[in-house]
Parts: sequence; structure tokens; C-alpha cells
Amino acid sequence: MNFDASPLNIRSILSVKQRYIIPRNQREFSWEKLQLDEFWQDIIRNISFDDTTQLNFSEYFIGTIVLSGVDSDEVLEIVDGQQRLSVITMLLSIISRLLRKAGQEGIAEDIFTTYIVTISDAIDRNSLGEDGETYVEKIQKNSGRDYFKLKFQDRIDHSSKPACDEDRKLSYAGSFLQRKLQRKSLCSLILQKEGKYNKTDHIYCLRALYRMITSYLKLVRISVDKGDDAYDIFEVLNARGINLTSLDLIKNKIFQNCTQTFPVDVARRKWDYIVKKIESRSESITITEYVRCWWLSKYNYIGEEQLYRAFKREMLDDNSSLTATDFLEQLYKDVDLYVKIISPEQGDWPQADQREIFDALNSLSIFNISIPRPYILSLLRKKRDKPKTLRQSDLIDCLKRVENFHFKFSAVCRQRPSGLDAKYSVFAVNVSNADNKRELAIRTKETNEYFQSKTPSDELFKSSFVNDIYYINSKTSQRKLIIYIFEKIEMHLKGTRELKFDIVSLEHIGSQKNFLESNSGSMGNLLPLCFSINEDCKDNSLLLKLPEYKKSNLSIVSEFIKRIESTDDNWTKEKVDARSLALAQLMLESM
Repeated sequence: MNFDASPLNIRSILSVKQRYIIPRNQREFSWEKLQLDEFWQDIIRNISFDDTTQLNFSEYFIGTIVLSGVDSDEVLEIVDGQQRLSVITMLLSIISRLLRKAGQEGIAEDIFTTYIVTISDAIDRNSLGEDGETYVEKIQKNSGRDYFKLKFQDRIDHSSKPACDEDRKLSYAGSFLQRKLQRKSLCSLILQKEGKYNKTDHIYCLRALYRMITSYLKLVRISVDKGDDAYDIFEVLNARGINLTSLDLIKNKIFQNCTQTFPVDVARRKWDYIVKKIESRSESITITEYVRCWWLSKYNYIGEEQLYRAFKREMLDDNSSLTATDFLEQLYKDVDLYVKIISPEQGDWPQADQREIFDALNSLSIFNISIPRPYILSLLRKKRDKPKTLRQSDLIDCLKRVENFHFKFSAVCRQRPSGLDAKYSVFAVNVSNADNKRELAIRTKETNEYFQSKTPSDELFKSSFVNDIYYINSKTSQRKLIIYIFEKIEMHLKGTRELKFDIVSLEHIGSQKNFLESNSGSMGNLLPLCFSINEDCKDNSLLLKLPEYKKSNLSIVSEFIKRIESTDDNWTKEKVDARSLALAQLMLESM
């Protein structure tokens, strides 16, 4: 491996005629407030006054960039360092625009044509400037999107609207830097004096910052003439997760190996589809979580930080058939199943006999449980790819067992899931590797037996149900869980698998104002009602509420009315506890 490492400043990198391309396999721009703050402070604290009120600049090392190509090439590829160079481009672009606005046309144009764009020998009609020269952006993003170019690589901001997560991060970074470069903010940091600042002060500080960035920010440029060697260095610099995540490294490897870009960049199209599919269902779930979930469902249990090493090890294993192309294809194919797990919708399962699949998946969402996802993904994939191996009734049975287990284990008893995520990976891989119906039945039976062994006892369940399930107006986190419980009990009492309407309102039998605070939110003091009946009940006594309760069509309300009318109307803590225990028993019977 031959490479050259040279210490340089930003002027030496960007003022030359060479251009730089950020390849499609590079991670997208990802800096947020933390990284921007640190970078800004590192620049500012290296500018200071001496006793003669002259500015002093201290050199500051900002890291390493890795470039693929030789010095004679017109275009070099940025293998590592695009985040810093992108932010520096934004900074210089905004400085140029502010100086132009302040009447400093000469230096503004010099910054623009030296650091933001370069003059091309080719005559491109689409890139002609007002002076007839052909301009090409100094740093090009090979992502197929123009947001960075339109926002920061022209003399004016074209006010493009962000179209993806990277665009939004770029927009935030631009706004962050714009605020820092405003007159009062910048001058107070550099001039270190109180009072008002005039236009001359602002120009002085902008030019000082420009000089600091171009002459005193130092980096080490590593140039490698062979692309593969450049990526080897890139991995050595980043594989420990200091600068790049496992997902960034995996994406880099995929795009490095999936080389078909004409007429369509297939890898980019599939990767973007995966990202958009997940974003369309959930703003909180990341593609990293999906890739790890998929890996756990197919191979073995690993932590997020081990994901890239496991991926690379599998790729290099002579006994493995996994390739980068195949890996991306499987992720692309399975993401439609994954989104049905993380954010279930009834439309995902439109047939009447599929309703129980949706109900089970939705229940796990209500419980806020994510650790079974690899196992569920493996089951859904098996049902899709080998439907004769896993019948729909068996799939539903498996999902219901997961639902019932986590209702008791997680939602009500709140047991610690220590080791359970690793166990789910084992279950998922077993399902994935099962070649026939008989083998799959054996594996799912083993899984169900494990659930049974780990399920909390009825005594613990009842105790937790009575003492830990609670809902009042100031503590609503368990509202969805309580509605889930009432729906299950209602279906049990009616002898049906499906309600014809949704339970949408929770009534406090003993009002929150007048009843014991410790018991007012307990299950025994709650009734499901429609909004209109609940509104009419207000904070009345139980005696006045009973006629309103009788308007409800819910069996659970009718059961309560029978119970209360067979005793006196005095609603006490003891009756609340007794009803909580009775509801716990009904819930057990319904499962």
C-alpha cells in the first residue's frame, strides 16, 4: 500500500484547482448541535488579542482527511473527512455572502471563486456565470440531490426546501452558523468588548475569521492512489466507532461493492427506499435499529457496536453465501415486514382472518416492547417466503403467545428483561433456519415452553395488577394499557374476538376530587364509557351516576352495576381493591 500523508491548511486543500467528490457510499451529513458547537468553539478560542490590540491566530489541528487519487487528477474522491469540509464550505459561503452584503465585493468574490467553486475549462451552458465563465462546485455530493449546492454553493441562497433527513441537518447547520456570524454575536466573541458594534467591526471580524479558517486550521491529508487502499485506511481510522457508526461502515462497504450506477443507481435507490419506508412509519426508529434487528433475526445476537465487525466477518467467511449485494437486497425486501412490526396499521392486514395478527402486533406497540422484533420478523418472513411451512393459524398462535407473555411479564409485572433480547435472537435464528414444517413446529414449541417457564405467577400478576396499574388526569402513561385491558375483558364477557366499537373514555367511579387519592386511579375505580356518558357523570356521587352508567352497552359496565346494586351504594377503598382483584382474575381468564 502506497500513500502520502501531508500536513496542510485549508487554503492548500481548497484553493487549488482540484475538485473533490463525496461518493455515494459515504455517510450522509450528520453533524448536529454538539459537533457544530465544538467545531465553532475550537475556531473562536484560537483567535485572540495581544497587548497592542492586534489579533493573534493559533494553529489548530482538526483531524485527518483521506483522499483517493493522485495529485495530477483533476477530481479526487473524499473517502473520509466530508463532514468537516462540508461545514467549512458552509462557513466560507456565509462569510462571502455577508461581506458582499457589506459592500466588500472584491474579497467576497475571491472567497467564492477560490473556496466554493472553481473555474472549469469545459464550457457548460448550465453552469455559466454572469461573466461567461463556467463554474463547478469545489465539493460535489454524488447523492443525486442538489440541496447543498443550491443552499451553500452559489453567491445567493436559493432557499431550497429540505427533502430528506440529510437536507434537514444541513439546513440546521446553516442556520446555526448564520446565527454565529451575525454582527453582535461574532463581534462580541472576537473583539471581547462591551457596547455596540458597527459595520466596520463586523467586516473586520468576518475577515479575521476567514483568515483563521483558511490559514490556521490544520489537517493531515492522506492521499492514496488506489481506491481499495483508501477504503482500507478509512476503515482503520473509523472501525473503532470513534467517528463513524457501524451503520456508516456497513453502508460504505455496500456501496463500494454495489457498483451498478447506470442507468439507475440500484444500491442508492434501495437504500433510500429503506430509509424512507422507516421514516414514513416512525420518526423515532432508526435504520441502525432495523439493520441490527434484521441481523439478530438471521444470524446471531450482537450489540449495536459489534454490527459492522459481525457483518464483515460474515462477508469474509468462505462458508457464507452473504455478499454486499445480497445483504442490501434482503434488507430491501424485509423492510416492508419490519414497518408492520414497529408501527402496525390495520391496512397492513386487510383480510378478516388477519385481524388477530394486527391485534397482537398493536398490543406490543401499546406495551412499548421492542425486544421480540427479531423473532416476529423471522416469523413473518417465514410466512411470506414459505407459507406451507408456517400456517397462518400457527403464526397467530405464536404472536398471541408473545403478546400474552409480555402483557404479564413487561406491561403489568414489569420484570427485568435481562438476557431476553439475546434469547429472542436465538428463537429468531431457529425459525429462520428451519427447513420444513416439522422442524419449525419443534422450534416454536421450544420457544413457547420458554415463555411458559418465564411467565410470572398468577399471584404476582394479581398483586401487580392491583397495586401498579393506575390512571388519573395527572398520570396518564398507562391509559392505553388500561383501555387494552378493558377491551380484552369486554370481549371475554361477550364471547367474541372483536369489539364493534372502540373504548375511548375512562370514568373514575369515585371522582378524582372527592375519593381517596391513593385509590382513585386504581383499576377497581375505573370504568370504560363513551365520552357523552362520561361527561354527564361529572363529579357526582355514585348514586347519581348509576342511571348514566345504565345507558352503556358494555358488558363490563353492566357487570359493575349488578355488583353494586346487590350491595349498598357506599363506594369504599375495600370495594375498589376487591373489584381490582376481580378484574385481574377476569383478565387471566381471557388470555
